[in-house]
Amino acid sequence: MAIKQNTPNHVSSSSDNGDSGGAASGRQENDNVLDAPPVVPAQADLRNTDVMVMKYPRRVVMPDLIRAVLGMVLCAGIAVTPDIIELLRWVAAALILLFLVYLLRTLLRMQIRMHVSEYGVRQSGVLSGSAFGWSELSGFRLRYFSTHRDGKKGWFEMTLRATGTKLVAESTLHGFDRLLDLAREAATENQLMIDDVTRTNLMRLDEADNIVRAHTGHGGARGEGQ
Repeated sequence: MAIKQNTPNHVSSSSDNGDSGGAASGRQENDNVLDAPPVVPAQADLRNTDVMVMKYPRRVVMPDLIRAVLGMVLCAGIAVTPDIIELLRWVAAALILLFLVYLLRTLLRMQIRMHVSEYGVRQSGVLSGSAFGWSELSGFRLRYFSTHRDGKKGWFEMTLRATGTKLVAESTLHGFDRLLDLAREAATENQLMIDDVTRTNLMRLDEADNIVRAHTGHGGARGEGQ
C-alpha cells in the first residue's frame, strides 16, 4: 500500500523535473536568440538615407534685397534729374537694369531648396528643378570671390555638373559644408580631374579646419581661400 502511494509521487516528481528542465532549456534558447546580433545581408546598403533640406537664410538674403532696391531707387533718381547730361542718364538707366537683374536673382535664390543625401542631390525652385546621384557627378569646381583687397572676406561658389545638369551653391547656403563634403567624396570616388584653383581652395579649407580643431578641439567653420 505504501508502494502504491509513493510511486505516483515519484513519477510526478520526475515529470515535474522534466518539465522544469524543458522550460529552463526553452528560456535559455530564447535568451540566446534575443542576445544574438541582427543578421545583415552581405549586399545591404548601409548608407544614411536621411535627406537634409538646405536653403539660403533670410538674414543673408535680405541685405542683398535692400542693396538692390536702394540701387534702383538711386539710379532712377539720377536718371530723372533735370538738366543732367545725356551720358549720365544712360549710365543710370543701365545700372537700373543691372540692379533689377540682381534683385530677381536674389528673389529666386530665396526660393531655392537643396535636398541632399548620401545618394545624391536635388534642387527645387520657382523656375525648375534638377537632380542627380553622386555616382553621376562629372564636374566639380570651387571658386572664391573676395569682397576686400586683402581677401579675408568673401564667399565660396561651388559648381556641380552631371549629364545635362548643373547646380550652383554658395557658401551662404545653410548646410554648405555638408554638401561640399559629399561632393568632394563623390569627386574622389568618380576619379574626376580637378583644376588647380579648386585644389588650392580645398587645401586652404583643410588648413583652416585644422587650425579651428587645434584651438577648439572639434571641427568648426570653414576657412577662406583665393
